[in-house]
Amino acid sequence: MDNERHLARPSSENIERLRQIVHLLIRSFLVSGRAGLPAEGKLPFNPLYFHLLGYLREHGATRPSHLAEVLDVAKTTVSTASSALQKRGLLHKLSDPDDGRAHLLTLTEDGSVVAQSIYRQDIANMKLLLEQLDQSQHNALLDQLEQVVSGIS
Repeated sequence: MDNERHLARPSSENIERLRQIVHLLIRSFLVSGRAGLPAEGKLPFNPLYFHLLGYLREHGATRPSHLAEVLDVAKTTVSTASSALQKRGLLHKLSDPDDGRAHLLTLTEDGSVVAQSIYRQDIANMKLLLEQLDQSQHNALLDQLEQVVSGIS
């Protein structure tokens, strides 16, 4: 028997259904505030800002070029976002001890507070999502989402 998995071509109806579901999730969690204000109201929603702050929360001081690679955006995009976050007092630049020509981005104290707020809201959102399913459905959903993510990344 062939061990290759054959992927099904999605119907246009299922594509539209998924589009509607994804948009509803985004609106519910990030736009409407029905599930709580993004970042507990500490920072207006901006996906790039949230991912950048989250990465720094998890990994500490990081070179902007590494952030661009990890977030899969242009270096100029990280530069623009980090400048905006510095102006808000959420990030600051440090000299890179390994390379005097380079610098690292790190969270300020306020940045740590906002990054923790974003993380808490993410956890609350995921809890709300999983609470809509019974326990037996959790792993199936997570396995399928992991399969999708691995296929598109």
